[in-house]
Amino acid sequence: MNLQAYSRWVGLLAFCVLTISGCGTTPSAKFYTLSPLNAAQTENPARPVDLPIGIGPVSFPEFLDRPQIVARTSSNQLEVDEFHRWGGSLQEDFSRVLVQNLSALLDTNRVHVYPSQEQLDLSYRVAIDVQQFDGRFGEGVTLNAVWTLLDEQKIEPLLVKRFQFTAPTPASDYEALVAAHSEALAALSQDIAAEMVRFAP
Repeated sequence: MNLQAYSRWVGLLAFCVLTISGCGTTPSAKFYTLSPLNAAQTENPARPVDLPIGIGPVSFPEFLDRPQIVARTSSNQLEVDEFHRWGGSLQEDFSRVLVQNLSALLDTNRVHVYPSQEQLDLSYRVAIDVQQFDGRFGEGVTLNAVWTLLDEQKIEPLLVKRFQFTAPTPASDYEALVAAHSEALAALSQDIAAEMVRFAP
């Protein structure tokens, strides 16, 4: 092969490589986060509970404890999409938004994530075992959890309660799916706030 033919061959090869790599461009990932209750949902808060309250620990099943958003395609099958992800840890985001919701519902700034690096002198603590927090496109997101209300001065829990709520997902996209996650978490927040008012002095 002479030099001219070799140059043409190398140029053709480079063109093919660039064309193939351009066609195979990986789509960019999209990131989502849970949102707290809006102002309209908290304009009439429950009776104020001005006591230090800890939220946590919050535990999640292993199949949900991942960066990708998990959707359910059937009762026994899950879908994990590499390009639709939580903006951070779902567990931490869940705790953060729950603290914001309870602070608004109980009209207090003394609700904290637990455990914390800060030394917290808590009156009450809410531990949550999340057993399901996923949904189907165009149907709904189900939050199934057992939460426990603890008085930090007593050995026995004040209350152990199962919570289950399904928030509808009217659209078949991830934006609607995540919005339904937030709605389900809002319902859990309201359930916890109602019990806190009942037990707190």
